[in-house]
This record gives sequence, C-alpha cells and structure tokens, in this order.
Amino acid sequence: MSGHVVFLSGPIGVGKSTLGRELAGRLSGVFLDGDDFKQSSRPWYSSILQTSRGIVQAGITAVEHSGLAVVAYPLRQTDWVFFKRSFEDRGLRTVFVILRATYTSIVAEGRGRVFTDREQDRIRIMIAEGYSARSFGDLIVDTDRADFVETSALLEHDVRQIIDQTTLKCTHCSAP
Repeated sequence: MSGHVVFLSGPIGVGKSTLGRELAGRLSGVFLDGDDFKQSSRPWYSSILQTSRGIVQAGITAVEHSGLAVVAYPLRQTDWVFFKRSFEDRGLRTVFVILRATYTSIVAEGRGRVFTDREQDRIRIMIAEGYSARSFGDLIVDTDRADFVETSALLEHDVRQIIDQTTLKCTHCSAP
C-alpha cells in the first residue's frame, strides 16, 4: 500500500482540527479527529492504546480510500513512535506537523473559541510540557503569525513539498 498520513499535533486550541479539515480538503484527503476515537468515560491513560489503534485503523482505511489521511491529535514522543511504526510498517509515509501559538493568542477572543477554565489550564500545561516544540516534527507552523487563510495556504504548500519529497525518495528505494 502507498499513501501518506499527516499528523497535526500541538496544544488544545492551536488549530489542529480546523486546519486539519482545511488541509484534508485542499489535498483531497480524509480528515480524522483523534478525539473521536477516545473513550470519554475513561481517563486518557487507560484508553490510550485503544485510541491509538483506532486512529491507525481509520488512517489505513482513509488512505485506502483517498491516498491521504490528515489526523488532528496531540502527540507525545511515545505516540509518535507508535504511529510512525504502525503506518510505515504498512508502507505508508508519515508526516508530523507541530502547530504552535502563544497561550495569549490561543485564548484571544477573536480566535473563535471560548475555553473553560479547565481547558485554559490544560493549554498552559501542554505548552509547558512542550506540545508546541516536539523534536520529531517534520514541520513547525506558527498558527498565530497570520490569519487562517494564509496559515492554511502555507501549511498546504509545505506539506505538499514534504509529501513530494518523500514520494520522490520512495521511487528510488526498495522499501514498499
């Protein structure tokens, strides 16, 4: 099988889902929101493997359908290893995009989303834990430097370049 799975990672409110839907549309792919695979009745740490397996299965199905899946999901290092290995073992190329923005810009009124106090605390924690600065990112996009239209156009351009480069490399390799 060939195709690509693009992950958009970052803290709550940085634009993973909004930009992910837009990117999937621009690239004729399928959008997957990682949160849709969570079991809300259980804490994240007790359902993370089941959530991750659900994302992998849905990603494979999406790539079979359209050749590309765009997944919005905040990633830790262990998640990156799991997803990279799970998809690449099936011959799929992965692209990991880190989305970042300042806390102030994420919670700004004009950004279009109102956060609860608990969500605001979680945003601060995720930024402090480095969700905006993961070392495994193939690309880092600051979502607070331009408006949505400019940011989505830049994201599309840069992801297309990465996909084109990985596709070109693969035509010269012996891997599936």
